[in-house]
Amino acid sequence: MVLSNPEVAFLFLSDRPLDPSFIYGPNVTPLMLRPRARFGPMFLWWFEYSVRKALKKHRVDVFFSPDSMCSLRSKVPVVMTCHDLVPIHFPEQIAWIHRHFIQTFLPKYLRRADKVITVSNYVRQDILQTFKLPGHRVQTIYNGCRDGFQPLNESEKEAVRRQYSGEKPYFFYAGAIHPRKNIHRLIRAFDLFKDRTGSPENYRLPI
Repeated sequence: MVLSNPEVAFLFLSDRPLDPSFIYGPNVTPLMLRPRARFGPMFLWWFEYSVRKALKKHRVDVFFSPDSMCSLRSKVPVVMTCHDLVPIHFPEQIAWIHRHFIQTFLPKYLRRADKVITVSNYVRQDILQTFKLPGHRVQTIYNGCRDGFQPLNESEKEAVRRQYSGEKPYFFYAGAIHPRKNIHRLIRAFDLFKDRTGSPENYRLPI
């Protein structure tokens, strides 16, 4: 986004010093705001005082939040990414120190945002059905990747297979080891695949 819009000035707000690698171009200005936001009350202070004040001071046109939080009192238009509604549907899987805050404020943030971005159509439909938001306010934009990600050549593929799967073809799971990820069904599906293909020793499932 930064590199594609060199004519736009970006203000990168953070609650800690930024590594220089996060300053993606000369049109990015880092701004560290206190306090450090690590749990509910500090999140509220950070967004409702520090962020709101910075947005007003720097006359920001649009505030983009990549992680489902924003200032409820700021008048600046908000574009916000929501990755899922896990805190709403599976609150027991959220650490207790964050649970009440997220359950209380995530619905408020979603309703406050002028535009909500989701990373899948499933999450979009979930938000629309759960919170009854107008469809035009929720848009799916899939995750991207850096230019360094590209298909491997055959020799590179063979090296990866030697390293991770004993030179066998493999399926790869890269998510968290967490109940909501349905890993038990992934393993059942892998067993079913091996049964149906009749070659149980030819594939691996590194997790």
